[in-house]
Amino acid sequence: MRPFVPSGTISGPDRMKITARILPAVSAVMLLLAAGAAQGQAATDAERCASVTGNPDLAIQHCARAIESGRFSGEPLAKLHFSRGVEWAAKGDFDQAIADYDAALRLAPKFADALYNRATAWANKGDPDRAIADFDAALRLNPKDPAALGGRAVELTVKGDYTRAIADYDAALRLDPKAATAVFGRGRARFYNGDYGRAVSDLEQALKLEPNSYTSLWLYLARKRGNVANADEVLDSDTRAYRGGGWPAAVIVLYLGRTDAASVTAASTDSDAKTQREQRCEANFYVAQWHLLRGEQKRALSLLKEAQGGCPKEFLEYEGTLAELRRLQAR
Repeated sequence: MRPFVPSGTISGPDRMKITARILPAVSAVMLLLAAGAAQGQAATDAERCASVTGNPDLAIQHCARAIESGRFSGEPLAKLHFSRGVEWAAKGDFDQAIADYDAALRLAPKFADALYNRATAWANKGDPDRAIADFDAALRLNPKDPAALGGRAVELTVKGDYTRAIADYDAALRLDPKAATAVFGRGRARFYNGDYGRAVSDLEQALKLEPNSYTSLWLYLARKRGNVANADEVLDSDTRAYRGGGWPAAVIVLYLGRTDAASVTAASTDSDAKTQREQRCEANFYVAQWHLLRGEQKRALSLLKEAQGGCPKEFLEYEGTLAELRRLQAR
């Protein structure tokens, strides 16, 4: 599962770690036209570069024609590169996205959204140091950007710097006290740091703000690690709506003692290779947690190493895998 940090705010967990900002298409076009930089086809391509949605390939074609027309310069050209970078990121081509964000920043060094988007691209490539550097730069331009604070917190967590990550989540929550993703992220950071009592408190709050199966699983793990009573009963009552089928129902049923680990692995199989990779990542991580709760460290370690190699870098289970490997290696 990917923690989701949408543009300009922090929201509940969804399928992406950090989303790229997308500038309002109308305002971008108005800027281009107001600059008097182009007419005719170039202007049409510029408009469609910013306004086409749901079709990255088509948007990239329009962006490329507008960029290559030679009719745009300065900030309008920076915005074209920015828009094309968003589309490359949507296709999962983060190298091309970074190249366009680089071009945008050469033209407009204080382009905060380009810094933020480049940070998200580095994060998705699994390079937390470069991501943090770009989030730092974006926050120097706008210190009260909750999305950048949340994004940096995720990358600090990946690096194991839980104290600083928690401080960033605290800052984000001062800006938006009901931001479910920030509460959820802080709960995970406290979990990794061994502060299970506060982790439970955060995860309970996150679950109230935005109920979902993944937060329920993390709350269960925090309760079990913290020796909190009735963890099984709480998981049972919190997840009744999610156990009718579909992923990750098998993990929930495993934690409730109603199936075995092999069944979870089998349930993670999917005809779509990408979906199977994602679900197998989650299966390895959550089954490893199950083994850890049973004191079976060797079995957990094997699964965690598999998750480290197989999980998409933007998945919170990758973040969690690194944290558990640090703990096991420190023993």
